[in-house]
Amino acid sequence: MITTIHYIRHGQVDNPNNVAYGRMAGFHLSNTGRKEAKKVGEFLKRKSISIIYTSPLERAFETAHIISEPFEKKLKIIHKYELIEIDARKWQSLPIDELFQNKFFESFITNPESPEVPENLENLASRMEKFALSLCNQHKGQELICISHEISILALRFKLENKHLALIKNQNANTASITTFVFNEDCSLKETSYTELQ
Repeated sequence: MITTIHYIRHGQVDNPNNVAYGRMAGFHLSNTGRKEAKKVGEFLKRKSISIIYTSPLERAFETAHIISEPFEKKLKIIHKYELIEIDARKWQSLPIDELFQNKFFESFITNPESPEVPENLENLASRMEKFALSLCNQHKGQELICISHEISILALRFKLENKHLALIKNQNANTASITTFVFNEDCSLKETSYTELQ
């Protein structure tokens, strides 16, 4: 019996000032982001998805609702704090091109155990892994969707694949990309795949 969880990064955000928005309120999907989410829904609609879990941030739950629309069976959507964006209060609102000049972001992205930030990569990865395994145990044999954020999804993948978290700075997960984890009966990782829709 396998359990499949599709982790989807939210669609593109309307961010005209190009800031690192983190957990700031008021950042919604752009027109492109809504189209991206619709493509994901069309791609997944033939799968036996049982439920959608989503980060509580606007861009994530908007993505969740759009993805759910093509499914014949109405899917329950549940907001879960465990899927939220990294705690970026030390650098959110900064222009994106200034991030690497910020000592806190630099520490976060280069030192997985950094004591200088509210939530370092080790803590984020542990938070994401704990929730993923709880979902696996709760939904044995099912297929489900989680809507989350880029670094959160990458941290989970690196943790499950036993990769060094410092390598995250060289990776990305594009908007509306699908990172799929397949778990064995004992909730050990069987395989991972990554999909971007054109």
